[in-house]
Amino acid sequence: MSTFASLRDSLDEFLTSHLEGLENEQRVEALAWYCQGLGFEVEAKTTLGLACAMHPDSVQATRQRMQRALQHGRFSHDTVFSRLQETVFESGQMQAYCIDDTGIEKKGEHSVGVQRQYSGTLGKVGNCQVVVSLHGVSDSFGACLGLQLYLPESWSTDAERRSKANIPEETKFEKKWQIALKLLCAARNNGGPALPVLADAGYGDSREFRENLNRMGLKYVVGISSQTTVWRPGTEVKIANKSNRGRPRKRAEATDGSEPVLVETLANELLQAGKLKKICWRMGTKGPLEAEFAALRVRSAERRTKKSPPGEEQWLIIEREKDGHFKYYFSSMSPRASIKSIVRLAKMRWHIERDYQNMKQQLGFDRYEGRSWGGLHRHLAMVALMHAFIALHLEGFSPSEEGGYMDME
Repeated sequence: MSTFASLRDSLDEFLTSHLEGLENEQRVEALAWYCQGLGFEVEAKTTLGLACAMHPDSVQATRQRMQRALQHGRFSHDTVFSRLQETVFESGQMQAYCIDDTGIEKKGEHSVGVQRQYSGTLGKVGNCQVVVSLHGVSDSFGACLGLQLYLPESWSTDAERRSKANIPEETKFEKKWQIALKLLCAARNNGGPALPVLADAGYGDSREFRENLNRMGLKYVVGISSQTTVWRPGTEVKIANKSNRGRPRKRAEATDGSEPVLVETLANELLQAGKLKKICWRMGTKGPLEAEFAALRVRSAERRTKKSPPGEEQWLIIEREKDGHFKYYFSSMSPRASIKSIVRLAKMRWHIERDYQNMKQQLGFDRYEGRSWGGLHRHLAMVALMHAFIALHLEGFSPSEEGGYMDME
C-alpha cells in the first residue's frame, strides 16, 4: 500500500515550492515539519504532539520552532494560498468554485473571533469560531483555495480584544458573503478560471451576493430557503408608483395583478401535478445518486418594496429528496442548459463537506491552540497545503481502517 513515505520526494518538492522564501530558512524548515506532522496519524494534532512524532529526540526545541513560525511568522497566509491556487489551477481538476463556512468549537472567550454564534457544523448556537472558505471542486476533487475567519461585530469594535489577538487594522466587520466574494476575487485575479460558483442558502439567500457574481461574469448554482419569493413563470412585472398616504413609493407589480409566491408553494403544486422527474447526477459507491427534480424559469421577487427591480430571469431548481423533503436552488446558467447539467453542478457542493471532514479529522484543522489572528490563519493555510497535496496525489494514498491517510513511518 502507498503511504506518505512513498511520496516523500514529491511532498518535499511540493512544500519547498509553496513555502520557499516565506521566511528565513530555519522557519521555512519548521513550517515544513509542521505540514508533514499534520499528515501523521497522531491523536494530538498540536505542536507538542507533532514534535513528538517528528523529532522524539528533540521535542521541546522542535515544538518551539514550529510555534514561532506559526505565531510570530512575518508572512501572510494569503501568499501561501496564492501559490496554492496556481498549483490547483494548473492541475485542471476544478470544475467549479464552492463557498461555505465551518465552525470550530472553542472553550473560553479569548481565541480570536470566538463568541456564541450559530454554526452549521455544530447545528446550533455554540461557543465557536467560524471560518469562511473558498474551494475548487469537481465530482471527485476538492482543494481549499482561500479562507478567512469571520470576525463578529463584537470583536471588530473592541480595541482591547483586537490588540491582544493582533487583528490587522485593516480587518473590519464583513458579512460572510462579503468575505466569500473577497476570496473569490483574489482567486480570479490570480488567474483563476471563470467557472460556476456553488454555495448553500446561507449565501444564496443574499441577493447582493448573487448580483455581485453576475457583475463578476460568473454563473452560479446556489441554495435558497423555502420562504424565497418569486414571480410565477411568464409573469410580466413593472415598477409601479404607489401613492397612498405619505411619500410615494415604488413597488414591483405584475401586470396581471398577481402576487409573488413562495418557492415551496410552487414545489407542492408541481408535486400534486406529477411534474417532478427522477434525475441521476452520478454513480455513488452504493449505486446511483438520484432524486426528483423540476426546473422553472422565474424572476426573484425579493425586496420588491425597496425600489428594487424584479430579478433577472433565472432557473429555479426544485429537488424532492427520497425522504420527501424539498431543497431549492437559483441558477444563472444558460436558458439552454439541461436540468441534469445544473443538478450535477449543484451536487458538486458535497465535496466541500468532505474537505472539511478530512481537514478536521485527519489534518488538525480545528486543533490550533493559539489565540492570535495571524497564528490561526497560518495554521489553517498549512492544513490546506497538506490537504491539497493529498488531493493532487490521491491515487498514491490508501485509506486506513479509520478512514484516514496512512502513516508516513
